[in-house]
Amino acid sequence: MKKIFIILIILAIPAVAWLMQPGYFPMHDDLQAMRQLQMTKCFEDGQIPCRWVPDMGYSYGYPLFNFYPPLPYYLGQIFHTMGFSYIDIVKILGVIVLLASVVTIYLLASEFFGSLGGALSSMLYLYAPYHSVDFYVRAAVNESWALVWFPLIYWTTYKLIESSRFKWVPLVSLSVAALMLSHNPMLMIFVPTYLSWIVFWWWKFKSLQSFKNLSLAAVWAFGLAAFFTLPVVFEQQYVSIWTLTSGYFNYLAHFLDVKQMFLNINWGYGSSELGPVDSMSFAIGYMQWIIPAIILVALPFSKKLKKYWALILFSIFYFLISLFLTHSKSTPLWQFIKPLEILQFPWRFLTLVIFFASFISGVLKPKPLLLSCSLALILLLNANYFRPREWWPNYTDYDRFTGKNWQLMLTSAIFDYLPVWAYRPPANGPTDNLEFLSAQGSFTTLEKKSNRQKYEVEITKPGSLIIQTYYFPGWKVWVDGKLAETKPLSDPLRLGRIIFDVSSGQHQILVKFTDTPIRTIGNILSLLSWLGIGFYFVRIKHE
Repeated sequence: MKKIFIILIILAIPAVAWLMQPGYFPMHDDLQAMRQLQMTKCFEDGQIPCRWVPDMGYSYGYPLFNFYPPLPYYLGQIFHTMGFSYIDIVKILGVIVLLASVVTIYLLASEFFGSLGGALSSMLYLYAPYHSVDFYVRAAVNESWALVWFPLIYWTTYKLIESSRFKWVPLVSLSVAALMLSHNPMLMIFVPTYLSWIVFWWWKFKSLQSFKNLSLAAVWAFGLAAFFTLPVVFEQQYVSIWTLTSGYFNYLAHFLDVKQMFLNINWGYGSSELGPVDSMSFAIGYMQWIIPAIILVALPFSKKLKKYWALILFSIFYFLISLFLTHSKSTPLWQFIKPLEILQFPWRFLTLVIFFASFISGVLKPKPLLLSCSLALILLLNANYFRPREWWPNYTDYDRFTGKNWQLMLTSAIFDYLPVWAYRPPANGPTDNLEFLSAQGSFTTLEKKSNRQKYEVEITKPGSLIIQTYYFPGWKVWVDGKLAETKPLSDPLRLGRIIFDVSSGQHQILVKFTDTPIRTIGNILSLLSWLGIGFYFVRIKHE
């Protein structure tokens, strides 16, 4: 197996070669380095888990990582502690996520089709054009990580059901939790296929003995991700999410047509538009649909394929269902299942399309010569897609975080989880950390961190003070050690900022971002769950 992994990694080099050099490149979601910087500030301030980012939202901050899946940025933090720059971390994570998808799909496919079938599946999966669209065009890092976890979840779950051995429980838990912490929409579209996968193998093995272990894995996975999942569920009411499904992000503007999926070879770095005029590609890839089509046609006539007939039909079914959901003919289904609108882009189902197409293609188990020709053709057809639109060889963190670029980082995606009390974005950033509304006096900033602010104020006229931070549950203010009553400011020019009253005299003001009860519960559940994982692996290591 070690030998085949080495070969596959070598074959994967064209997909990551551009990321292994100095410089940077433009992308749609150009906030990756900024989010990593915000994660670093959380760690430096002891705000773990990270929830509130201080600079984004025009420097008024907002609870980005309370709702935006944080796993890729926690991984990126490891490389920051090793001294890598923020733009290099983005590229490193790109290399890891693309290579990791090769490994996980190989583990799944080789389990059923052997090493040669696994090799074919892994290269089809990696070099599917949408894989490049996800990272090099859209910079959808979180969605790219979901493509790593799909096959890993399928593989570990199969092993658990097949063997009914407890050792697979923590592995299933970790892989499911990783998806929960990577991308919310991908979790939504994956769950129905995953439940079907479980039922499928229960039926195949004619046994429900693994039900207890699977239930434990589900509870454990929930616990591992509870610090994030519970606030997402119970605190979403406090942020503006209507912007995630309106205007450009309404699903009705992003359906595909058949030509786009099967025949269009045009490649671009533009946007998704209404109708077949998109300036970026949504092609499945020729090999990625021709091979499954051949398998389906040959199934009734091939003894070799009939051995896997149920697995083939399962995969082809979800391949076709996923394709259908990217087409406008599925609009009634989208309208009937209202939560689907959260997906924003119907073409996100291409993740499932390339997953099932690549996986089931391994059933061919080609001989070495045919496999070599197939892999060469895959690289010839698709490897050239894995490159950025342009490359800036001398670009550094300084360029990213200064001047106009820094202003863009502060204001981009300003509606991402903006607290509801600030129902429109500010016209400009704060000029200072405190503002006197009806009170008069002066102040000195003693401390300003992502989760903690400290001031010394001299009040000559009692009244109200404004903290230039958006109001959100968890922010609390103490005046001379006594908890003050706070509320969101409704002034049209200062919407949603924290306001409180002070009396005359000198005061010590402490502002802290604290955990709400639901966050505390999530933190405790996750801490216990991660300790349990750690204890399990330490124990088996010493057995």
